[in-house]
Amino acid sequence: MGNFNMLPGDIIFNIFTRLPTESVLDCKLVSKSWSRVINHQSFSQSHLNHCLNSLDSAGKFTFLFLNDNPIYAYRQFHYLEFYDENSSSEEQPCHRVTRMKLNPAPFMYYDFAGSCNGLVCLNGCHDNERVNYEPVYICNPITRECVFLPEFERTDDRGQQLETGFGYVSSTNEYKIVRMYSLLKEPTFVHVEVYTLGGSKGWRNTGKEFDKGLDLYINTHGLLLNESLYWEFKTGEVVAFDLASETFASIPTGFPTDLHFKLGVLGGYLSATHYDKDSNTSDILLLKKKEEGGSLSWIKEFSLSNTNAYESLALTGRGTVLCRSTTKVQRYDLNSSSSKLLVDFGRDKCIFQAIPHMNTLVSLKALGEENTKTMEMVDVPREVDFQNIYDVLYQGCRQQ
Repeated sequence: MGNFNMLPGDIIFNIFTRLPTESVLDCKLVSKSWSRVINHQSFSQSHLNHCLNSLDSAGKFTFLFLNDNPIYAYRQFHYLEFYDENSSSEEQPCHRVTRMKLNPAPFMYYDFAGSCNGLVCLNGCHDNERVNYEPVYICNPITRECVFLPEFERTDDRGQQLETGFGYVSSTNEYKIVRMYSLLKEPTFVHVEVYTLGGSKGWRNTGKEFDKGLDLYINTHGLLLNESLYWEFKTGEVVAFDLASETFASIPTGFPTDLHFKLGVLGGYLSATHYDKDSNTSDILLLKKKEEGGSLSWIKEFSLSNTNAYESLALTGRGTVLCRSTTKVQRYDLNSSSSKLLVDFGRDKCIFQAIPHMNTLVSLKALGEENTKTMEMVDVPREVDFQNIYDVLYQGCRQQ
């Protein structure tokens, strides 16, 4: 460590930004000088920028799973890391699943409103009634920072059902939570409120309305893509909410109303998956242009057969897809039409939701949230392996 500390401060800073998030936390415990470097106000953003730039090139894919026990009515959170083959490496794909503790009392049930740059937004309710879910909680599972959001004030005039979303605007470095509701006297008009992290203004009404009843929405949380949130309607339409301008746009899909397509995000495009139970086949369509300068249209990209695939999670390279059923995560080879089981959660841990997520050091307090709290620690405390820290630092020095 003595020789390492002889390096210039900017070099040490650069090396630390190249380390995995979990390793950075271990390094904070080694010495006060290392801790000062990592606690510098600019470090978390620099580390995030490196994570974003290296995620795709490393062939790394990470997700949060919300697992539902249908018998005992409790939910658990799991984090999946998957490393695909790298064209310049002979290493085989590998994966790791760890348990995360994201259970803010006093709510009994949760679902994801979204995850962005390591921050997770949870919806919560007290009685497992779909109409009572609302965004209540933002947290970083790694730093253990969290903040509770002001609750939705229900009145005789305000509808009970909420649709929510969570996203990021890079040009202003703003994280926004969106919730939509209707008035009982105007059930076909949706009102939109936005909460900006660190904005100190609480929920604000955007003055925007959308002429669709909430009962027509299929997905309960907005899908984040290119700084817009997307919701799907039973009528076959998709509505997009631009987080920067806070405006709506309708996207006709042309889906047959008698077929159900599950909306998602895949390979940087909006995706739609139709699962045919009789043939045990999933057709995946992407919203993209057929040719340069053409209009957007839904194009069938591929099909997954004999997988019970409920949702495609990621295109992993070399013609493979990460997909999931109600209980399993699989890696599907499009060339050979074969699949390999990665994770089987079992019947007592059905997959309720799966969303992209990456571990980062983004700080809620640094964003301006004053009333941050510290989450409970994970079930099993992590022991610090100091030898492993130096091995990781050596790799960071080689990258430098």
